[in-house]
Amino acid sequence: MARSIENTPAPEVLMNSMRAIGYNFKTALADIVDNSISASAKNIYIYSPINDESLFVAILDDGEGMNRDVLVNAMKYGSSRDNSSITDLGRFGLGLKSASLSQCRTLIVASKSNGQIVAMKWDLDFVQKQQKWSCLELDNDEIKQIPKIDKLKELTHGTLVVWQNFDIAYKKSNGHILECLMEEMDEAIRHLRLVFHRFLNKKINTINMYVNNDKLIGYDPFLEDNPKTDTKKVSDLTVENSIIKIQPFILPHQTDLTSKDLEKLGGIESFRSGQGFYIYRNERLIIYGTWFKLSSSNINQELYKYGRIKVDIPNTLDEMWEIDIKKQNAVVPKAILNNLKRVVSQVCNKSQSKIAKRTRLTLEKDDSKIWNKGRSKNNKDVYFVNFDNPFIKNFVDEFDDVGQKKVLRLIEIISRTLPFDDIYNTICNKQQEDELDNDIQSDIVDEGIAQVKRLVKITQKSVEDCFESLKKYEPFNDEKIYQKIWEKIKNE
Repeated sequence: MARSIENTPAPEVLMNSMRAIGYNFKTALADIVDNSISASAKNIYIYSPINDESLFVAILDDGEGMNRDVLVNAMKYGSSRDNSSITDLGRFGLGLKSASLSQCRTLIVASKSNGQIVAMKWDLDFVQKQQKWSCLELDNDEIKQIPKIDKLKELTHGTLVVWQNFDIAYKKSNGHILECLMEEMDEAIRHLRLVFHRFLNKKINTINMYVNNDKLIGYDPFLEDNPKTDTKKVSDLTVENSIIKIQPFILPHQTDLTSKDLEKLGGIESFRSGQGFYIYRNERLIIYGTWFKLSSSNINQELYKYGRIKVDIPNTLDEMWEIDIKKQNAVVPKAILNNLKRVVSQVCNKSQSKIAKRTRLTLEKDDSKIWNKGRSKNNKDVYFVNFDNPFIKNFVDEFDDVGQKKVLRLIEIISRTLPFDDIYNTICNKQQEDELDNDIQSDIVDEGIAQVKRLVKITQKSVEDCFESLKKYEPFNDEKIYQKIWEKIKNE
């Protein structure tokens, strides 16, 4: 019969491994805020360093607080979660430790409950020296030295988390820790305003959050108060006795946005790249600005940038959505895939319609051509790259969501800055070349061969059938081009 033996992991190795699971400063800070919200805090105070003599980050809340036994459990790796509720933002019992120590080597947690303050510390240097799971319990004199402990003393109950000894920032900044932390905090503020915007913007039971005494106002990625936002009805989807809520929004056209609207969205960059799903777990934003590849790549381009879909999931479905420890990633479960695809299609069609009304596209839209012509609202001719052209779609499909957005934005910029007048003058003066030069021809031929191979792989059709499909659209529909493509294919 097998004999049970205790096989305790080496503390230094495991703790350093947990530091490298993918947290950055802003996501680590958000994980600590999660704990404050789960502890029913109404006010959260974040303090960042203002000079080289105070190199610490502190997070203070007025939540329930912890007695000694609860704090001992909270400082344990893999702390028990017997009392977790459906509104809890935690998951693995690792966030406090792994998030904090991903940014620093010293973590102090002080908590006040029933008028008593207790404090404990993880010090990676001490653990390395002892080679034991040695968490330090601070005495009264040591508690007095904790940064911002006076703020905790003023509260009836609450918890104070302090980060010190920033080895990561030291390495990143070549020793300029203060400047590095200030830059990190600026980015973290934007992250907090978005991730927790529903808590910060509630009409009642609002959570107040402050950074160095400045109150944070949440962003509004859906511009829900804007009368020109097209707000769809909420639909419920039942999965494993849990309810998922889905609500699409179509943002106003860019020309209808005020500077105040852009500020609510988080800036023009957020407006341009923020289309897609916004997945919330207990109202906390997990992942956003992605379509999860639920439709063709053209959903990311100009015609679809106004569509955003709010999805609320309960923490009872964490395993199905594969929510990771950092609460940064999720995978769409197959059980709801078709439902979400249908919503994507509806949102994209509505968003496309909004653009079409502005540009008044001609009815002769030709997907076989790269460039199409339309009419602007000022009754002027406009030319635009047609993202439904198979060449564009097939090319962009090879990138992930982030890559697609960058490529499509580049194409859009090129499309909008086409020098029409210069082209017209060149044509009038007959300065254009009769044929494409050899180098460009060669590049197009090579790309055509690559696309034929890709079509064969995707469709499982014959090379001949895929070639016949390819030669119907630009830039491969030129007879000399597709003849060269076919000759090369035959000779391979």
